[in-house]
Amino acid sequence: MRALITGGTGFAGSYLADLLADEGGEVFVFSCAEPSRWSPGIRHFTVDIRDPVAVRRVCEDTEPDEVYHLAAISSVAASRANPRNTFDVNVGGTYNLLEACRRLASRPRILNVSTSQVYAPTAELRLRESCPVRPENPYAATKAMAELLLWQYPRADRQQIITARPFNHSGPGQTSDFVLSYLAQQVAQMELGLRAPVLRVGDLNVERDFTDVRDVVKAYRILLQRGRGGELYNVCSGTAYRLSSALELLRSLSSVSLRVEIDPDRLHPGEPQRLCGDPTKIAIDTGWRATIPFETTVRDLLEYWRVRSRSETQVVH
Repeated sequence: MRALITGGTGFAGSYLADLLADEGGEVFVFSCAEPSRWSPGIRHFTVDIRDPVAVRRVCEDTEPDEVYHLAAISSVAASRANPRNTFDVNVGGTYNLLEACRRLASRPRILNVSTSQVYAPTAELRLRESCPVRPENPYAATKAMAELLLWQYPRADRQQIITARPFNHSGPGQTSDFVLSYLAQQVAQMELGLRAPVLRVGDLNVERDFTDVRDVVKAYRILLQRGRGGELYNVCSGTAYRLSSALELLRSLSSVSLRVEIDPDRLHPGEPQRLCGDPTKIAIDTGWRATIPFETTVRDLLEYWRVRSRSETQVVH
């Protein structure tokens, strides 16, 4: 098995690359950024997905059997700050990759990683793949555009492509741009006396369907093995957790006495109060289900930030 991962030095991409390498596959990764670490059995290419010539060259050099397309501007804040670049990367980059794969003598199966944020706000308790789409920010809009782009290809080409719509996922190594990691980072820094015991938060009443990144990359793998070509799948736990419950869990894992303070910059008017997916389709077609408890994800995330914060403190001193 020869696997190519776009965005393979990112959060989920790094976990996926390790998973595939552990299975004994030949793993190729391309991204704009140099990898922070090198793993045996993984070969890295520095490629800008906006460059069609460079993308075509790496596809021809690697001749993959499988392609996992994770490269994207995935931060909502970054997408709002530069919508044009978000379009160029998320839509133009997807087009460049699909065209490069179409030109290969043996066409690979492709997993296109989209997002649950494409769904329209709804009263449904759990979102199914058939629910209406109405993206509310540039990141989600470009992901929806990339999904629609697939329908411009002949049916035979579409049968080689599967789309995943992951819901919120977290775990060790995630940047503090994302809410669970941001909360865990603050608590870890408080424990070391690096910040005052004041936890800055947004709306703690929102509910999100969190899945551990280690489960998510297993879903990506099994979708290319068993998923139906041309279909799209939610990747989620099927359970929504209120952010206040994550905060209480962090409190229970730490001896720090902290108070909570609302940060106006982290309030996002208009965001859905609840976002929870229905994993029935992926379970029926592939047998996958989330297995890592939410409590384990939060605990491991806090421990990651404890180690990292101590390391950064030692470097400074």
